[in-house]
Amino acid sequence: MCGIFGCLTPRQVHIDCNILPHRGPDDWGVQYNDFPAGALTLFQSRLSIIGLGEQGHQPFAKYRRYLLAYNGEIYNYRDIRGNLETECRVNFETGTDTEVLYEALIHWGVDNTLERVNGMFAFAVVDIEAKTLTLVRDHIGIKPLYYSITGDQILFGSEVKTFFDLGLMEPALDRAYLGEYLSNCWVYEPDTLFRNVKKLEAGCYLRVDLSDRTFQHRRYWDIMSVPEEAMPDVADAVKLQTISDVPVGAYLSGGVDSSIMACCLKDSDIMFLNLQAGKSESKRVKDLEQLYNLHIERLLPEPDGLELYNGLVRQMDEPIADPAVVPAYLLAKRSRDLGRVVMISGMGGDEIDAGYTRHRILHYHDRIRWLRWVPDFLIRGISRGKRRRDLRRLKAFLDRPVPENYFSLTYYMTRDEVGKLVGPHWYESYERKIREMCSHLSGLKRYFYLDMRGFLASHNLIYMDKASMAASVEVRVPLLDRYVAQSMFAEVDEPQHAGKRRLKAYLQSLLGDGYVELKKEGFTYPVDRWVQEEIQWPEVISFFRERNVLNTEVVESWVNTIPNDIDAVSMKLWTVYTLYVWMREFNVLMEA
Repeated sequence: MCGIFGCLTPRQVHIDCNILPHRGPDDWGVQYNDFPAGALTLFQSRLSIIGLGEQGHQPFAKYRRYLLAYNGEIYNYRDIRGNLETECRVNFETGTDTEVLYEALIHWGVDNTLERVNGMFAFAVVDIEAKTLTLVRDHIGIKPLYYSITGDQILFGSEVKTFFDLGLMEPALDRAYLGEYLSNCWVYEPDTLFRNVKKLEAGCYLRVDLSDRTFQHRRYWDIMSVPEEAMPDVADAVKLQTISDVPVGAYLSGGVDSSIMACCLKDSDIMFLNLQAGKSESKRVKDLEQLYNLHIERLLPEPDGLELYNGLVRQMDEPIADPAVVPAYLLAKRSRDLGRVVMISGMGGDEIDAGYTRHRILHYHDRIRWLRWVPDFLIRGISRGKRRRDLRRLKAFLDRPVPENYFSLTYYMTRDEVGKLVGPHWYESYERKIREMCSHLSGLKRYFYLDMRGFLASHNLIYMDKASMAASVEVRVPLLDRYVAQSMFAEVDEPQHAGKRRLKAYLQSLLGDGYVELKKEGFTYPVDRWVQEEIQWPEVISFFRERNVLNTEVVESWVNTIPNDIDAVSMKLWTVYTLYVWMREFNVLMEA
């Protein structure tokens, strides 16, 4: 796990220190090359995990013609190494997966290599003789990779903030995606709220001609592709991802996915880290501890975290209005303190096995379509708080059950509320974007595909990477093994799988009679208290009014609602507050 950065600029950009020390505290390196299109700077910071010491130094340049700056892990690198030794007579000089990837790219080319590798990665490979730069993001989108192509320069890297810290561009707001952020609390790939900054999509690469700066974007893999291989046993995928030359740990919440990780790793010398939260899931943690004699370290949730959250907003690069970034960071920090720089997580199970409540609604929405006719005054009369919110979400979606209205099942702000904040035309571009994203699909798969491209690759995986790397910890996600994920996703829209039944059945097969169905729980964040007691709303409102970003009259009305109905406005205001912190931390400029 590492960090990469690169730029193609008219004049050479010199780097004389580690510009991404949290992503790679163990080593760093930089290479400079001149091309007709400009001067190329290629940088990498390293967190040593496979192949320790100087052998893993990057940018990797075994041969003068090729350079590689790589972030991630190739889990099947030993098999690929054997194939390269047999097929291509390659002589390896190190024990790193970096050299294996490097040689594979040289002998097989980018496309054939990407067909064979199984891992999480974002990398840049340069062919000096052919004058090409190729930027690649892994199949699922576990590792982030940003890029900016403007005028006479091209920038790319693991973190957007590097572009600004090096003075290569100024952070400016792209209003075109402001409504999308407010409706989802994040922005779908390939876009960001930074003007002229994009996320390279999962399963894609970007090839740049270093003679004339022209580029070609290609999707090399899609979760919708028909699986060509039989799904591996989940336990094999989990064990494969424990490959490491440093100690490995695993997160254990007691939920279905993390419990599967624990059962698969029960015979390994692994430390488990538990953030004590819900009672029922804590009971499963205790049961697993006794059943398998697991080594479990426990972390008590910290009562206060607003100041920490503010700092993490900058670490996220993009505004992601999810307080879950706080426990994600605290878990990683504790892991690091305990000497574990590699942690296994169960993230991804809900996306590949229909685990969210909204997925059950998708399967049965025809049967409950009548609920759209329930008047709002009746909803107000029979429910309060989150239950009222969920009924309104359901009603909003059932009124128009199409992919571009899918956000209604998770919104904190309605379409009209977002329109009042930023103008009514925001939805037109959002609607067009979602339709284009799903244009090759039909039926329920469209919604599940949006969760893979959006909630997973543009939200969950982004914040997990950024929060863990802020503590210099690598998090691996075996349920998102490309073969496991693709095989499970192929039937994710089958009604009999709703509610994560396949993964629950798998856990039951591992635990036998010890399996008990538990209510899904999570860590409770004190957002209501932060919103009500700690955030200085006059300052926030003044900030937005001076910059003409939002209709502050709407924000003021929500603030005035706090004493009477905090449940109705807390997450709306939290989304606004996150935007404020993000703009303040990055000193985001307004468009001219």
